[in-house]
Amino acid sequence: MLGNMINVQISREIFHAGSYCGRNYTVHSGISSDDGNVLHNILIFSPDKPLAADCVRVRVMAVTELDGRIYYICADEENIIYEPLIREVLAGRKDFAPARITCLYEKSCGAVIFRRHSGNVEYLLIKNRKGNNWGFPKGHMEIHEDERQTAVREVREETGLNIEPLEGFRTISEYHPKGRITKQVIFFVAEMPGEDIVIQKSEIERFIWADYSLAVKTFRFNNDKKVLAQARSWITENLYY
Repeated sequence: MLGNMINVQISREIFHAGSYCGRNYTVHSGISSDDGNVLHNILIFSPDKPLAADCVRVRVMAVTELDGRIYYICADEENIIYEPLIREVLAGRKDFAPARITCLYEKSCGAVIFRRHSGNVEYLLIKNRKGNNWGFPKGHMEIHEDERQTAVREVREETGLNIEPLEGFRTISEYHPKGRITKQVIFFVAEMPGEDIVIQKSEIERFIWADYSLAVKTFRFNNDKKVLAQARSWITENLYY
Protein backbone atom coordinates (compact mmCIF):
# COMPACT_ATOMS: atom_id res chain seq x y z
CA MET A 1 0.00 0.00 0.00
CA LEU A 2 2.89 2.36 0.71
CA GLY A 3 3.36 4.59 -2.34
CA ASN A 4 -0.01 3.74 -3.92
CA MET A 5 -2.35 6.41 -5.29
CA ILE A 6 -5.86 6.13 -3.80
CA ASN A 7 -9.16 8.00 -3.98
CA VAL A 8 -10.30 9.19 -0.56
CA GLN A 9 -13.71 10.40 0.56
CA ILE A 10 -13.18 13.14 3.12
CA SER A 11 -15.12 12.51 6.32
CA ARG A 12 -14.00 15.40 8.52
CA GLU A 13 -11.23 17.85 9.28
CA ILE A 14 -9.33 16.89 12.40
CA PHE A 15 -7.55 20.08 13.33
CA HIS A 16 -5.35 22.95 12.23
CA ALA A 17 -1.80 22.13 13.19
CA GLY A 18 1.16 24.40 13.75
CA SER A 19 3.75 25.24 11.15
CA TYR A 20 6.54 22.95 10.03
CA CYS A 21 9.44 24.45 8.08
CA GLY A 22 7.37 27.51 7.28
CA ARG A 23 4.15 25.75 6.23
CA ASN A 24 0.89 25.39 8.16
CA TYR A 25 -0.81 22.00 7.98
CA THR A 26 -4.41 20.87 8.29
CA VAL A 27 -5.15 17.18 8.86
CA HIS A 28 -8.29 15.57 7.41
CA SER A 29 -9.60 12.05 7.94
CA GLY A 30 -11.20 9.95 5.24
CA ILE A 31 -12.11 6.53 3.83
CA SER A 32 -11.01 4.86 0.62
CA SER A 33 -12.92 2.11 -1.17
CA ASP A 34 -10.80 1.62 -4.29
CA ASP A 35 -11.35 -1.75 -5.99
CA GLY A 36 -13.78 -2.73 -3.24
CA ASN A 37 -11.02 -2.68 -0.64
CA VAL A 38 -12.19 -0.34 2.12
CA LEU A 39 -9.45 1.46 4.02
CA HIS A 40 -10.29 3.32 7.22
CA ASN A 41 -8.04 5.50 9.38
CA ILE A 42 -6.73 7.60 6.51
CA LEU A 43 -5.11 10.89 7.50
CA ILE A 44 -4.53 13.48 4.77
CA PHE A 45 -1.96 16.20 5.35
CA SER A 46 -2.84 19.44 3.58
CA PRO A 47 -0.27 22.27 3.72
CA ASP A 48 -1.15 25.97 3.71
CA LYS A 49 -4.92 25.54 3.39
CA PRO A 50 -7.72 23.01 4.10
CA LEU A 51 -8.89 20.70 1.32
CA ALA A 52 -11.71 22.17 -0.75
CA ALA A 53 -13.02 18.95 -2.34
CA ASP A 54 -15.04 16.14 -0.73
CA CYS A 55 -13.09 13.49 -2.63
CA VAL A 56 -9.38 13.69 -3.40
CA ARG A 57 -6.73 11.53 -5.01
CA VAL A 58 -3.63 11.22 -2.86
CA ARG A 59 -0.54 9.07 -2.39
CA VAL A 60 0.06 6.91 0.69
CA MET A 61 3.19 8.56 2.08
CA ALA A 62 3.47 6.65 5.35
CA VAL A 63 1.98 3.77 7.31
CA THR A 64 1.88 3.37 11.06
CA GLU A 65 0.11 1.35 13.74
CA LEU A 66 -1.42 2.57 16.97
CA ASP A 67 -3.45 0.51 19.45
CA GLY A 68 -3.75 -2.33 16.94
CA ARG A 69 -5.08 -0.12 14.12
CA ILE A 70 -3.27 0.66 10.86
CA TYR A 71 -3.16 4.34 9.86
CA TYR A 72 -2.43 5.50 6.31
CA ILE A 73 -0.90 8.97 6.09
CA CYS A 74 -1.43 10.61 2.71
CA ALA A 75 -0.80 13.80 0.75
CA ASP A 76 -1.05 14.93 -2.85
CA GLU A 77 1.90 14.17 -5.11
CA GLU A 78 3.32 17.69 -4.87
CA ASN A 79 3.90 17.38 -1.13
CA ILE A 80 6.44 14.96 0.29
CA ILE A 81 5.84 13.84 3.86
CA TYR A 82 8.64 12.79 6.24
CA GLU A 83 8.53 11.21 9.69
CA PRO A 84 9.59 14.36 11.63
CA LEU A 85 6.87 16.34 9.85
CA ILE A 86 4.24 13.74 10.77
CA ARG A 87 5.25 13.67 14.41
CA GLU A 88 5.37 17.44 14.75
CA VAL A 89 2.07 18.07 12.96
CA LEU A 90 0.34 15.46 15.13
CA ALA A 91 2.09 16.58 18.33
CA GLY A 92 -1.13 18.27 19.50
CA ARG A 93 -2.91 14.91 19.46
CA LYS A 94 -1.60 13.27 22.62
CA ASP A 95 -3.63 10.18 21.79
CA PHE A 96 -1.68 9.74 18.56
CA ALA A 97 1.96 8.97 19.24
CA PRO A 98 2.95 5.82 17.31
CA ALA A 99 6.29 4.24 18.15
CA ARG A 100 7.24 3.54 14.53
CA ILE A 101 6.29 5.21 11.27
CA THR A 102 7.30 3.72 7.90
CA CYS A 103 7.60 6.48 5.30
CA LEU A 104 7.87 6.36 1.53
CA TYR A 105 10.47 9.11 1.84
CA GLU A 106 13.30 9.36 4.35
CA LYS A 107 15.24 12.57 4.86
CA SER A 108 18.73 13.17 6.21
CA CYS A 109 20.97 16.22 6.29
CA GLY A 110 24.71 16.66 6.47
CA ALA A 111 27.66 18.74 5.33
CA VAL A 112 30.67 18.69 3.07
CA ILE A 113 33.40 19.97 5.41
CA PHE A 114 36.59 21.35 3.85
CA ARG A 115 39.85 22.90 4.96
CA ARG A 116 42.61 24.81 3.18
CA HIS A 117 45.88 22.91 3.60
CA SER A 118 49.21 23.69 1.94
CA GLY A 119 47.50 25.59 -0.85
CA ASN A 120 44.98 22.83 -1.54
CA VAL A 121 41.38 22.17 -0.52
CA GLU A 122 40.86 18.96 1.42
CA TYR A 123 37.55 17.31 2.35
CA LEU A 124 36.59 15.46 5.50
CA LEU A 125 35.52 11.88 4.78
CA ILE A 126 34.20 9.48 7.40
CA LYS A 127 33.85 5.71 7.28
CA ASN A 128 30.59 4.44 8.73
CA ARG A 129 30.82 1.27 10.83
CA LYS A 130 27.41 -0.06 9.80
CA GLY A 131 27.67 0.32 6.04
CA ASN A 132 31.47 0.18 5.87
CA ASN A 133 31.38 2.95 3.25
CA TRP A 134 33.08 6.33 3.06
CA GLY A 135 30.92 9.44 2.95
CA PHE A 136 30.19 12.82 4.50
CA PRO A 137 28.78 13.36 8.01
CA LYS A 138 24.99 13.17 7.90
CA GLY A 139 21.94 11.79 9.69
CA HIS A 140 18.16 11.71 10.01
CA MET A 141 16.08 14.76 10.75
CA GLU A 142 14.40 14.87 14.15
CA ILE A 143 11.22 16.55 15.32
CA HIS A 144 11.43 20.36 15.73
CA GLU A 145 14.45 20.60 13.40
CA ASP A 146 14.93 22.27 10.04
CA GLU A 147 17.52 21.06 7.53
CA ARG A 148 20.40 23.24 8.70
CA GLN A 149 19.79 22.36 12.35
CA THR A 150 19.90 18.66 11.52
CA ALA A 151 23.14 19.05 9.58
CA VAL A 152 24.79 20.97 12.44
CA ARG A 153 23.63 18.45 15.05
CA GLU A 154 24.68 15.39 13.04
CA VAL A 155 28.12 16.79 12.27
CA ARG A 156 28.62 17.60 15.96
CA GLU A 157 27.51 14.11 17.03
CA GLU A 158 29.66 12.26 14.49
CA THR A 159 32.79 14.44 14.49
CA GLY A 160 32.62 16.72 17.53
CA LEU A 161 32.81 19.78 15.24
CA ASN A 162 30.59 22.84 15.66
CA ILE A 163 30.10 24.01 12.09
CA GLU A 164 28.29 26.95 10.54
CA PRO A 165 26.96 26.01 7.07
CA LEU A 166 27.90 28.63 4.51
CA GLU A 167 25.10 30.55 2.81
CA GLY A 168 24.47 29.85 -0.84
CA PHE A 169 25.06 26.11 -1.11
CA ARG A 170 22.44 23.41 -0.74
CA THR A 171 22.26 20.26 -2.82
CA ILE A 172 20.06 17.16 -2.79
CA SER A 173 21.15 13.56 -3.24
CA GLU A 174 18.48 10.89 -3.77
CA TYR A 175 18.71 7.11 -3.93
CA HIS A 176 16.65 4.01 -3.14
CA PRO A 177 18.23 1.86 -0.40
CA LYS A 178 15.08 -0.14 0.41
CA GLY A 179 13.26 -0.78 -2.83
CA ARG A 180 10.37 1.68 -3.00
CA ILE A 181 11.70 3.87 -0.19
CA THR A 182 13.33 7.07 -1.46
CA LYS A 183 16.20 8.43 0.60
CA GLN A 184 16.78 12.18 0.25
CA VAL A 185 19.92 13.72 1.71
CA ILE A 186 20.41 17.48 1.92
CA PHE A 187 24.03 18.65 1.98
CA PHE A 188 25.46 22.00 2.99
CA VAL A 189 29.06 23.22 2.87
CA ALA A 190 31.10 24.27 5.90
CA GLU A 191 34.73 25.21 6.46
CA MET A 192 36.63 23.33 9.14
CA PRO A 193 36.36 25.22 12.44
CA GLY A 194 39.38 25.56 14.72
CA GLU A 195 38.56 22.43 16.70
CA ASP A 196 39.83 18.88 16.97
CA ILE A 197 37.84 16.06 15.42
CA VAL A 198 36.44 13.60 17.95
CA ILE A 199 34.62 10.83 16.12
CA GLN A 200 31.53 9.06 17.44
CA LYS A 201 33.12 5.65 17.91
CA SER A 202 29.79 3.81 18.06
CA GLU A 203 28.94 5.01 14.53
CA ILE A 204 32.17 6.06 12.83
CA GLU A 205 35.18 3.81 12.28
CA ARG A 206 37.69 6.44 11.13
CA PHE A 207 38.15 9.66 9.19
CA ILE A 208 40.59 11.09 6.64
CA TRP A 209 41.28 14.40 4.94
CA ALA A 210 41.43 13.95 1.19
CA ASP A 211 41.98 16.23 -1.77
CA TYR A 212 39.47 16.03 -4.61
CA SER A 213 41.31 13.31 -6.54
CA LEU A 214 41.72 11.01 -3.53
CA ALA A 215 38.13 11.62 -2.38
CA VAL A 216 36.74 10.59 -5.77
CA LYS A 217 38.79 7.37 -5.63
CA THR A 218 37.70 6.68 -2.05
CA PHE A 219 33.96 7.05 -2.60
CA ARG A 220 32.07 3.95 -3.68
CA PHE A 221 28.82 5.59 -4.79
CA ASN A 222 28.30 8.04 -7.65
CA ASN A 223 25.91 10.11 -5.51
CA ASP A 224 28.76 11.00 -3.14
CA LYS A 225 31.04 11.84 -6.07
CA LYS A 226 28.36 14.12 -7.53
CA VAL A 227 27.88 15.99 -4.24
CA LEU A 228 31.66 16.36 -3.94
CA ALA A 229 31.92 17.79 -7.47
CA GLN A 230 29.12 20.27 -6.79
CA ALA A 231 30.69 21.38 -3.51
CA ARG A 232 34.13 21.73 -5.10
CA SER A 233 32.73 23.86 -7.92
CA TRP A 234 30.88 26.13 -5.47
CA ILE A 235 33.91 26.52 -3.21
CA THR A 236 36.12 27.38 -6.18
CA GLU A 237 33.68 29.95 -7.55
CA ASN A 238 32.79 31.59 -4.24
CA LEU A 239 35.83 31.35 -1.98
CA TYR A 240 38.74 31.57 -4.40
CA TYR A 241 39.21 34.56 -6.70
